[in-house]
Amino acid sequence: MSGAPTTEGGTLVTGGMGGTAFSTLSSIGSDLSVSVSFNIASELLAGAHDIQLGEDELIGLVLGFAIIVTALQARLSASLRERQSRVVARARAEAKGAVAEFGKRGPFWEKQAELHVKEAERAALEKLRDRRSALDFASLLVDICSRILIAISIQLLAASVRAQQQERVVRTVSLIGLAIFFVFVESLTNRAVA
Repeated sequence: MSGAPTTEGGTLVTGGMGGTAFSTLSSIGSDLSVSVSFNIASELLAGAHDIQLGEDELIGLVLGFAIIVTALQARLSASLRERQSRVVARARAEAKGAVAEFGKRGPFWEKQAELHVKEAERAALEKLRDRRSALDFASLLVDICSRILIAISIQLLAASVRAQQQERVVRTVSLIGLAIFFVFVESLTNRAVA
């Protein structure tokens, strides 16, 4: 079997056409985002030059929009988590009400009641995953915009470093430092989300 790991219903699956297709699409997506963000950044730099806007001001504007969109994404994610908590709490309350009599019959029935409550919570989460709302769509759209803006910001910063540094060694070291900084920030962000 070959291919990258994929998840199917929460189960880790390796190999087959699904893993290979996922790996290919993932690499195409990352290559595409780098290429497109580079071209957008070039167009923004040309446009800023036309209206006599400095590179630093352009970078500040794009980073500002990226921060605003990221804050909006965090708020939407919190709303989605709150909705999920409400659905689970309601399912738990309904299941506990339905099995209240079982706990009085003995320890075996009490364990069965607990299993029923857990199954009700799981079923409620599955039902919620199947039903997508406008909030889910807005969260996805804002997440895409946030990624695009951050990629453009990185491209603008890299272009600024290339334009301002005269020596090739200094440019290379500065670009490596920039890459390390953003990889470090991304790893901290992923760790906080998980």
